[in-house]
Amino acid sequence: MPKIAWAKQVFNAYNSIKKNQKVYLIDGTYIGTANGWTARCTSTKPGSIQLDSGEWISGNVEKKNNCWFMTKTASVYSSSR
Repeated sequence: MPKIAWAKQVFNAYNSIKKNQKVYLIDGTYIGTANGWTARCTSTKPGSIQLDSGEWISGNVEKKNNCWFMTKTASVYSSSR
């Protein structure tokens, strides 16, 4: 049977991650759970989601097994920024 390559489905974190959903780095390291706080997008930056760890994430994410995994284009930054 031939192998079929499927394209990854990536979503914007701001539009997709909801409160109490877990977020992991691309390597599978747990970084936190969404706490429901968001920062709206602007003309130059995508929106952001805050995690219970105090970090903010922005960019594209991929859903696997009911959890969100960051892609190479996503970024993490602390609230002290």
